[in-house]
Amino acid sequence: MEKSLKLLLSLILVYSCSEKTLTQDQKIELSKNKWQVIDNQTNHDVHRTQGLPHLMNLLDEIIDLNPNHCDALRERSIPYLKRGIPHIWRKYMDQAVVCDSARWIGWRGHHYLYFYRDYRKAIADFDATDHLTPNFIDAPQGHSVDYWRGHAYLGLKDYQNCINYYQKHIEKVTKDYGEDWVEPNAFLNLGIAYLQSKQDELAEEQLLKALKYYNNQSAETKYHCAVLENQKGNPNKALEWIDEAIEDFLAGYSKEKPYNEEIGQIYLEELNEFKELLINKKPLE
Repeated sequence: MEKSLKLLLSLILVYSCSEKTLTQDQKIELSKNKWQVIDNQTNHDVHRTQGLPHLMNLLDEIIDLNPNHCDALRERSIPYLKRGIPHIWRKYMDQAVVCDSARWIGWRGHHYLYFYRDYRKAIADFDATDHLTPNFIDAPQGHSVDYWRGHAYLGLKDYQNCINYYQKHIEKVTKDYGEDWVEPNAFLNLGIAYLQSKQDELAEEQLLKALKYYNNQSAETKYHCAVLENQKGNPNKALEWIDEAIEDFLAGYSKEKPYNEEIGQIYLEELNEFKELLINKKPLE
């Protein structure tokens, strides 16, 4: 692997010395060779390599050689996304979307959803994927756009649309692969949407299903089970759930993501605050 990478770099150096005399086809071919260097290094350890100066310079070289290298445009945007520099992220990400809309518009929607909590723009991008690929359900970041739309509508507190899209996602995955292939977070968030809609029985069904697939270890799920019991007028049962939620949180069974907050992430302070409310028999606001 190391020898092949050195050979590739040496070939790139030879070509780079005479880039001004290259034909357009040769420039495109050289951009592909340079991209292979990027691809090798980011695949090896994406979190440590993205944004390194020599790779950013290499991406600039690739884009100079081939302004329509869609993958390079998108990759160029990511370090700015993760470092909170939205105007530069947006510049390159939008170019990538124009370059290859079917591939990258759903990913831009995911970025809007997680990094900027711009739910409406996220939904617009997820909706656009249906028009661009009408016979295919896109799955940016490993989950269907229906799953991500469920997240976005939950953020907007549009619980009916949230429920519809989570149900659609769950039904599709269950039909194709089986229920145990569904991301448990889908059941949890569907339960939350039912809970917020005062549909207690449906909320309980989904929360218990989430717990089943979380192997009964999920601080967020148990927190919402506590909220449900309190909502039903059972503060003692709610207190039992919140104690279990705190135990799971301290054991590391809670949501988290690198770079940004997970949708619906819970914190120890919130759990303890709710416990105090229950002990003092005060209603949850």
